[in-house]
Amino acid sequence: MKKDYQSKNLNIISEEFMNSLLSAQRLVHLAQFHPKLRNIWYLLAAVTFSVCNQPQEIPKVYHYAMMLNSDVEKKDLNRLAEKTIDLLRKEATQLRSSIDETYPRPTPFQRQLTERFREAFVKSGPLGGLPKAINVLTTLKEVTPTVLIPSTKELDPFQAAAGNQPCYLNVGRACESAEQTTKRGIEHWNHVYSKVSKRVVNNLNSTYPDLWYYTLAHVYGPLLSYDEILSAQETSLIIIASLVPQDVNPQLRGHLKGAVNMGCDQETVEAARNLAVIVSQWCGVSWKSGVVKL
Repeated sequence: MKKDYQSKNLNIISEEFMNSLLSAQRLVHLAQFHPKLRNIWYLLAAVTFSVCNQPQEIPKVYHYAMMLNSDVEKKDLNRLAEKTIDLLRKEATQLRSSIDETYPRPTPFQRQLTERFREAFVKSGPLGGLPKAINVLTTLKEVTPTVLIPSTKELDPFQAAAGNQPCYLNVGRACESAEQTTKRGIEHWNHVYSKVSKRVVNNLNSTYPDLWYYTLAHVYGPLLSYDEILSAQETSLIIIASLVPQDVNPQLRGHLKGAVNMGCDQETVEAARNLAVIVSQWCGVSWKSGVVKL
């Protein structure tokens, strides 16, 4: 049954590949978009595609990044882009074995990169929509080398509801107390919003107190402030990429400034915004009144 399910998903990926937006030329364009984004362009592009509801593009961004190492200048970017396209053009019945043959012994860089992709999609979930995050993480799993798919213990939600099993068996960050998580979240919030923190908090709280509680206890605390996989600065850029396609200028304006408050320089913030604009345009996104800048 599991093999049938995987085969079905791989078939879907193969069919969607035929209607894809990313060519080899566009992959190279993203990789060379701006030197300040050298180590994060792939996450910004992937998150933007996810929020634009184009999960079929994720395998190409992921595998192209996997084939590059930190010394990008010495790589033939065009050849690797074509290699990425060729790999993912395989028939569904061959794709899994082809992927595993391509990465028989993943490097530490490739292991870390795979974790960074997963974390970026989880963090973008509350910003762009949980259903999209589920879809894109499912797509990523189907094209992840078998050796890099995390080993997890089976959860039984009925046993968990009866108090016989923890609700979270596989998430390290769940081991900290709720108080620790909330404290970390409010510290992160204050760092992002700086001088206007109090005003923004009270705007949310006066709109609906539960909105502020949800934002702090379920978004900033456990997700956005968690920096063991993605740094606070990288998270800020991912938030920008998540917001650009959604035509939410008030929130985007706050997070453009917030990224600077978190230590990103203005050139990097503008580059992240501009990359997300380009990817959004490829996805057919239009905006009512343009996309706000710093």
